[in-house]
Amino acid sequence: MEERHTRFLNFFILVSLLLATINSKGKPYNASLLGATVGTAISLILATGGWILSHRSNLRTIFTAIFICNLRLSCSYLYRIKVDDQYLLIKSRKHGKYQPVGGNFKRNKFSHDTLQKLEVRDDDKFTNGHRSSDDLRLYIRGYRLPQFLKWYNSPNKKREVSYDREFYEELVEPGHFSSELFKYPIFNFIKQVITPVRYSTYLKCYEVHIYDIVELNPSRDQLTFLKELMQKGDCKEFKWATSNLIQTQGYQSHTQDTPYEITDHSIEILS
Repeated sequence: MEERHTRFLNFFILVSLLLATINSKGKPYNASLLGATVGTAISLILATGGWILSHRSNLRTIFTAIFICNLRLSCSYLYRIKVDDQYLLIKSRKHGKYQPVGGNFKRNKFSHDTLQKLEVRDDDKFTNGHRSSDDLRLYIRGYRLPQFLKWYNSPNKKREVSYDREFYEELVEPGHFSSELFKYPIFNFIKQVITPVRYSTYLKCYEVHIYDIVELNPSRDQLTFLKELMQKGDCKEFKWATSNLIQTQGYQSHTQDTPYEITDHSIEILS
């Protein structure tokens, strides 16, 4: 049954790409474009094997990306830190909006060969000294997205996999959280989100974000600390927000204003 599904999906990929070469008047484009499309389809099938079958939910993103020469990828993780019906958000160092604690994964010395084969280019639009060095923010040819995702989620991950670093950099090092109390925080993996291809008017490019969503599983003492912190109220560095406030990106309907802005990707931690 699995083999039949794989054959059907490979056929579907090929047909979809062929249809993409038909113009709005129903006439085929030139032969070179048709040949390139068929070649891309065959390469995609051979390169990913059965992997693409297990990622059916991301087919729209994969198909859209195929025709994008310069696709920006940002690979990161976000923390869901929740007390009762409130979520902890922290002020971004880049743009001043509030968002979940988190940040980009980093490549390491074992990443180099694979990323070189995929012909990736570094994204230098965001710089934050040593903190942003080796971030998994890069540009790739869109048709290579399935190969990148296969590498990114492979069992033998040749990249940073820990979720601890940003937790300590954003909460413990500045003194918001006690280093003793949160010496060994426990996180539960919730899900991975791969966004559709979207055009960023800010960065002037098409991009895909890959988020790992993890949730803090606090001990009894840690939960007591979080509740006491929430009872103290908001401050400049962080806010406590309901799911409704996160969904409206900070807009409050009862006062018809936005006391502070919340990033659009914050919604990913809710479900």
